[in-house]
Amino acid sequence: MLLQAGLVIFGALMRALQPCFLASALLVSGLLSGAAQAAPSCPLAKTQSFKPVRQIHRSQPGFTEGLEWHDGAIWESTGDLFGESRINRIDPVTGHVTSLVNAGKDYFGEGLTFFGDRSYQMTWREHRVFVFDPLFQHEPELSNPREGWGLTHDGSELIASDGSDTLFFLSPHDFSVSREVKVTINGRPLPALNELEWVGGAIWANVFEDWNLVRIAPATGCVDTVVDLRPLLKRMTAPERRAVLAEPNFVPNGIAHDPTSGLFIVTGKYWPIVFFGRIE
Repeated sequence: MLLQAGLVIFGALMRALQPCFLASALLVSGLLSGAAQAAPSCPLAKTQSFKPVRQIHRSQPGFTEGLEWHDGAIWESTGDLFGESRINRIDPVTGHVTSLVNAGKDYFGEGLTFFGDRSYQMTWREHRVFVFDPLFQHEPELSNPREGWGLTHDGSELIASDGSDTLFFLSPHDFSVSREVKVTINGRPLPALNELEWVGGAIWANVFEDWNLVRIAPATGCVDTVVDLRPLLKRMTAPERRAVLAEPNFVPNGIAHDPTSGLFIVTGKYWPIVFFGRIE
């Protein structure tokens, strides 16, 4: 009798709680559905080609970590592997290299960008961000808690990579993070993001130890375009090609864009050549 009474009471209790369970299930279902809707749906990345229109031989090699087009010239930040950490100006016609800043091996130079009337150079593991005025005099430097890899800007914020699959949107005043974007290609994370360039509302990136350039949608992190740079090897002399392929570090790194001509400018670490071309 006691067992039967207990079962009756339990059944009544379950009937009373049933609306709560249903409401809870609907809430969880709604949250999962919302999360699925919020996740970006990325298209498959298409393939394009880099079409060189001209090239220059540089007068001095550099371990290229950052590349910019500014004030009618190519600007480069180099790391100290096989050389020195410098900020170079490269003449776009003659290839003559002039060093504006030479830090030797005091730090490992990385990404470089010009933003407003200031230029910014990151360091790799020293957590320092150098700020320069138009005459390349030092302004108060900033701090970066992550590794420094690539650097660009979208006109309102700096954008940096740290060798992971994440891009960081940052204040130019204190390097604080306003948002982060995870980068994916064909549904998979894309790590080792390196040198960056903002072109026409999208972010172009080199990938460490990879011969592909990728174009990233800044809102979603989706890679929508891949460009294979290996055909550039055919435009090098046999000795140049052997030198580039003999060292695993000498991969493509460095992408800039001249908005007046519409040309992209690409090179690699310790490459003797800088290429100008279009992506089609």
